Amino acid sequence: PRRSSDPSGQKGREVRQTHSRSPAGHSTIAQVEAYWSDQRNGAAVPARSDINPRGIEAALSHAFIIERVAPGIARFRLAGGHLCDLMGMDVRGMPITTMMDPDARVGLVTPLEAVFKKPATAKCALISPRNIARPAIDATMALFPLTDGNGEITRALGCLVSDTRIGRTPRRFSLADAQVT
Repeated sequence: PRRSSDPSGQKGREVRQTHSRSPAGHSTIAQVEAYWSDQRNGAAVPARSDINPRGIEAALSHAFIIERVAPGIARFRLAGGHLCDLMGMDVRGMPITTMMDPDARVGLVTPLEAVFKKPATAKCALISPRNIARPAIDATMALFPLTDGNGEITRALGCLVSDTRIGRTPRRFSLADAQVT
């Protein structure tokens, strides 16, 4: 069962999350990746305007769209409920690096920039360590490039899934591995 975040914005509230998919969330990520690929329509990268939430309805709570605002910096434009539950707050407008431990933020720059510059897709294995009232969490984040209205790659469709209950928030992650293709 899942209890949603406290609407009053109180931090430290426990949120339970259970999943019927594999621990790494492969089926949710595969659904988002297949949708992204279908929207390409022969192009290398689909346009942001081609992305319709109905196409990834089952994955919406784990999906997000980020916008590159500077080299190595991207902010959440849209974010599903799971990301907000992990942080214990609405993450829209925040940098994607807020999901990371401060020491791990620089490690996210390389896969993030590859998504926007090559373009490439990125899949990152994330770990949030066990702590008081916080179980260890293994998560997977995938990023898929999108073009803006000018044809520039300034957006990315993303998906972040985790394998266990969230525990006390906010939860921040370290980068265990990143695959860029």
